[in-house]
Amino acid sequence: MRTFRILLPTLLVVAGLPAFSQAVVGAPTASATATASARIYQPISIAKTADLNFGAMITTPVAGKVLLSPAGVRTASGGAVLASATGVSAAAFAVAGEPNTSFSVGLPASIQIASGANSMTVDTFATDAAAYLLDVAGTHPLNVGASLSMAANQAAGLYSGSFSVTVAYN
Repeated sequence: MRTFRILLPTLLVVAGLPAFSQAVVGAPTASATATASARIYQPISIAKTADLNFGAMITTPVAGKVLLSPAGVRTASGGAVLASATGVSAAAFAVAGEPNTSFSVGLPASIQIASGANSMTVDTFATDAAAYLLDVAGTHPLNVGASLSMAANQAAGLYSGSFSVTVAYN
């Protein structure tokens, strides 16, 4: 009589199945649920509401500066002599975006304004805010002042140029 011996674990391994793998029926399991979320901010925007206007000055043989504060107050130093204040204004902008969100402001280091071949430098740009935070309606007014450098005997003329103010969420 022949005796057969079956090696079940060996046959399972040869067949590609784990030798001692068995599902435990009725074993306890556990799970947890997480929430996936994202918040999309509306884009921040800025719109000019008033131009930067230093008003009129009188040229002298001495170089000078005119400072126009973000509040629209102008002062002169050196040889700069203030004339008509008609139209004097700080630049004004309306910033809009996500309510109660802080933002940063980028101002130019300096620009040139020109009248024909003649030019003057505008620099020391400054804003009126110590902190930039959009209000509950998502708005914030922003005023910008600067300093204008006049050369000695600056040529008469109407000088102009442009500059950009940038805003970004923090």
